Amino acid sequence: MLEWQLMQDSFSSTNMRHIWSESSTISAWIKVEQTLARAQSDAGLVPNEAVVALDGFCIGKLDQERLRQDMALVGRPIVGLVGQLREHVGKDLAKFVHFNSTTQDIMDTALAMQMKLGLATVLIDLDKLVFFLTDLIEAHPNTRMIGRTNGQHAIPMLLRTKFEVWRAELLRRREVITEAEKHGVFVQVGGPLGDLSNYSDGTGAEIKVRLAEALGLGVAEPHWQNARDGVADIVTALGALCATICKIAHNINLLSSSDIGEVRECHKNGKGASSSMHHKRNQRASEFAEAVARLGRQRSEQIGELTLHQHERSGGVWVGEWVVVPEVFMLTSGALSWANRMLSELRVDEGGMEQNLI
Repeated sequence: MLEWQLMQDSFSSTNMRHIWSESSTISAWIKVEQTLARAQSDAGLVPNEAVVALDGFCIGKLDQERLRQDMALVGRPIVGLVGQLREHVGKDLAKFVHFNSTTQDIMDTALAMQMKLGLATVLIDLDKLVFFLTDLIEAHPNTRMIGRTNGQHAIPMLLRTKFEVWRAELLRRREVITEAEKHGVFVQVGGPLGDLSNYSDGTGAEIKVRLAEALGLGVAEPHWQNARDGVADIVTALGALCATICKIAHNINLLSSSDIGEVRECHKNGKGASSSMHHKRNQRASEFAEAVARLGRQRSEQIGELTLHQHERSGGVWVGEWVVVPEVFMLTSGALSWANRMLSELRVDEGGMEQNLI
């Protein structure tokens, strides 16, 4: 469903799909290889000719069918990619491609790049959500409604209080996401065991810093090859945001029900139509925001299991990240898109609220 032309916009945003697309992911691997070679050249390990030759490669020159076949054989995509990169630069320079590196170095660094871009997109959409709530708060400074506890009428309250609680929760989610980014957006330079043992000349630490600066990423010491807490922090933070969106959307849908009728989504002909009951105006934005947010929260819960690496590397859990991390980002983007549509189109029926106070 995440890839169906018919359905994909219902589950993720165009921007987030682009960040995690196959083309963007492979391009990120290529960029890491190119930037690594440049950092190594600056440190005197790789000739500049190799850097120039490698910079001339792009995804348009990649034989993707051959890469697919290599992936099916090897079980990792970087072996086949490096083989094509080495052919591109020529026999004399081939040994300087992927120099002192390993597959996880490349894929983890690319993952960090994609997570950084994805988080920037999430925060932009989250700020829009806060903006729409602020608008509603300012538009209804004194509107009263009946409070509800345990599904029953309680006592009167201000509508703005409900919105202010939601806004405060979203702002806390924003703080957690921002903090999680600091813990998980790192370069990975370490070689087979992550310990820079391939750099016998002692330049490994310098290369790591150079690569981090070039890509705008952080540095983790000694490495995070088998320490996935940073990735888990980010994915968990997105899952918590999805939980908040799910709660808000579910409550808006309840308030939009025929039995309560205190809010509604802005209507236009055909929106939320039923195929069998033509009188209905289903609240689609709140419905989809809740559904997609539920999926994002549920998917994010799998990341804890994927932190359980054995020894210095454990493919049985690392491979699982390849599915879980992109899907959590995409589902979060979908939930945010629907939530923004929901709040931007929300109409408050003050008369209905007043009637329910009686």
